[in-house]
Amino acid sequence: MKVELLKNIINKLITNNTHILRNTILFFGILYLTIYFCNHYFYRTFAFDYAAYNFAFYDFSHFRISDCPVYLTNHVNFLQDHVSFTMFVFIPIYWIIGWLTQTYTLLIIQTIIILYGGWATYKLIELKTTNKIYPLLAILQYFILFGRWTSFVTDCNLAIIASSMVPVFIYYFEKKLFFPFFLSFIFILITREDMALWTFFIGLFFLTSHYRDLKMRGISLIIIGASILYFFVTFHYIIPLLETPFKKFTLFNYTALGPNPTEALSFIIKHPIDTFKLFFINTSNDKVFDYVKFEFYYVYILSGGFLLFFRPKYLLLFIPILAKKMLNDGEIRWSIETYYSIEFVSILPLAIFLILLDLKTVNFRIFLLTIICLGTILIDVVKLNVQTRRIDWIGDSKYAFYSKKMYTSDFDVNQVNKQLSIIPYNAKVSCSGSIVAHLAFREKIYFFPRVDDAEYLALFKNRDTYPLTNQQYNSEVSHYLVDKNWLPIVNNSTLIILKRIK
Repeated sequence: MKVELLKNIINKLITNNTHILRNTILFFGILYLTIYFCNHYFYRTFAFDYAAYNFAFYDFSHFRISDCPVYLTNHVNFLQDHVSFTMFVFIPIYWIIGWLTQTYTLLIIQTIIILYGGWATYKLIELKTTNKIYPLLAILQYFILFGRWTSFVTDCNLAIIASSMVPVFIYYFEKKLFFPFFLSFIFILITREDMALWTFFIGLFFLTSHYRDLKMRGISLIIIGASILYFFVTFHYIIPLLETPFKKFTLFNYTALGPNPTEALSFIIKHPIDTFKLFFINTSNDKVFDYVKFEFYYVYILSGGFLLFFRPKYLLLFIPILAKKMLNDGEIRWSIETYYSIEFVSILPLAIFLILLDLKTVNFRIFLLTIICLGTILIDVVKLNVQTRRIDWIGDSKYAFYSKKMYTSDFDVNQVNKQLSIIPYNAKVSCSGSIVAHLAFREKIYFFPRVDDAEYLALFKNRDTYPLTNQQYNSEVSHYLVDKNWLPIVNNSTLIILKRIK
């Protein structure tokens, strides 16, 4: 009785607040942009991937598909790294606001798309219930699930963009708004070469959920068929067309299954038990990764993933993204680090709350809801402390908005910005990794130690040495400092700028 009374009071408060969705989105939008802007402003964004993304954005917006000089090897363009046409969609945004927002533009676009996914999550749960509590809790979980915070480490990423559109895709399907539904479907497909596999399974989910509805069944079959076709065309025609002697497609890293998608599928069909085991075992030779997969499972099971077993059809939404994650050769991909859980973060709240609303016993539903809320918060509190994680890949400096270190730097950023402004806009530049992303809106921008025909070097001193060791980096820098072909313009305790004179 007390639970019902409390629920009614909360529901009344929420009902009276007509601005709750807008305010929630506004709050997290400001928070996310603050994190992204601080990371970029304080030179915590990386050459890989953010500088490469910025260069491609600039290059495509000028109607070119050039080799990306940010990469450490020659003759490789952005499309050869990922078959993605999303940057072409963003070209108008470059010309509308890029002059003002410069290399922050993609961070703004990505944030808006993340917020769009949150909005769709809220609206879908609202569509399924008159209770105002569930949509609010769903969007809050979407914004605060643990993997949302660690995804800030990677700055801007195609996986974040594509997966944030999946709740939008599902919402428009359930709402039967088929024009925006198909637009979101196309957007997801063209964002990454592997998204068609996910939309295929989402189509199967649609089919099982709406099989008795003739129109919805037909749309589901179209999604399934289009996904198969796009996947086939991408891997059999587009990728081979983009390959050159200098760059082969290297993102199929599933040696436990086979050297290519065809043999991998054959292995899965012939050896289902062995395939199932691969979801849980450490296939590397390093015992450091023994419990990395286990950590991922308990983090998201405690955050509400256990509910998927109440309604197994929802597992269809997760099978391809779980297989892509756990069967991969890269141990870091199994983990809860960086953006490698972002697909789950984007759709788990939606699945959880749809399942909750499908449960008939109200008290049992409230009991499970309480566990999910507490579990989500507990995981955040515990796992945001990097010392509690199996792998500490890069620390928490890029998402710890609750810490002073997010808003400070150990060097004078304003001075560095003024000194970098000396470099002409059209000059060819080779930079330290965290400088590259700031100067990437130009025709030639290199990631040091790649120099090629650069006219300027802009290098941090005693920091940011990747991909070289500290010793290698200092040796390279010293070489250019004594080279008479390079004139020092700036040389202080933080930054070195050299100009080529011959």
